[in-house]
Amino acid sequence: MSQKNFYLALFLSLMFSWGISLSQAKEIKKITLEEVLSIGDIEDDCLFQWVGVSVDSQGYIYVTDSMDYSVKKFDSKGRLIKKTGGKGQAPGEFLGIRDVESSEEFLYVTDQFLPGIQVFNNNLEYVRRIPLSTPVAELKVLSDQRIAISTLFPGEKPRIIILNEEGDVIREIVYSKKILPFMMDLVSFDIDSHGHIYIAFNFIDRIMKLDEKGGEVWSRSLLKKRKVKKEKISSYLVPTELVYKDISLDGEGNLFVLGGHLSKNRSRDVYVLSSEGKYLTSFSLPEQSHCLHVDRENFLYSRANDGITLKKFKMRYEYK
Repeated sequence: MSQKNFYLALFLSLMFSWGISLSQAKEIKKITLEEVLSIGDIEDDCLFQWVGVSVDSQGYIYVTDSMDYSVKKFDSKGRLIKKTGGKGQAPGEFLGIRDVESSEEFLYVTDQFLPGIQVFNNNLEYVRRIPLSTPVAELKVLSDQRIAISTLFPGEKPRIIILNEEGDVIREIVYSKKILPFMMDLVSFDIDSHGHIYIAFNFIDRIMKLDEKGGEVWSRSLLKKRKVKKEKISSYLVPTELVYKDISLDGEGNLFVLGGHLSKNRSRDVYVLSSEGKYLTSFSLPEQSHCLHVDRENFLYSRANDGITLKKFKMRYEYK
């Protein structure tokens, strides 16, 4: 390569890098939603009450349905491809089906009443169970070899646990330096490609980011640290209002947080933060939702018709 071509290549490389940096630095001013797909209706039996949703790299949509104890697979046009499951405790069955997460090869499904994680292939055939001693509160699949979970830790410092495919603990990341009251340590979380962990407390007005080693990068509240109501049930003082319901990252590293009972539009308001923790904007879902999922293509999925319907939206970004 001539010296002239070398410097030309170097210049183009720098311009390309600067372009990426500039595009990543753009701040969102406004987000609008355009509905592109609706799965399930009051007049059909496609969905009864969906709980969890995940989308794989091929665009297939996987949904857990608590009313018929099943996992359902839909194509990108919303057509039901297959379903599996049933009520029970045998392999492939459920008592309280909850989250579903997909990797390149497998699906990972949790049950709020049964410990462990059930693993299926992407054709919904049962493969194995990852043994655990307690039910999983939150699940994120990092790869086929690494899984992140959270659960209740009464009397202990709360943490996120990274497991291998056999269920062995690789590492534990403590996200509170003190032991929290019962259920106050429950969180929703997501993890980016760099291993940074984003956490939204379900019953505390706190959102935070941890680095790959578990060190706190930033922490903030959005609702002036309003406290939730509590009721005494048996010998426990239990929170009865959710502050934040769910959390999800888009493909640009922006953080989407679904507000709960303390938001102006309860269970509809979505707060958008940058990866640095800066509040960018907010918008409201058309209907109340229990969860929020953003896929690889920045499509947003939420609930409608009290769980009978799954809505898919294209997010339109307007930048500053």
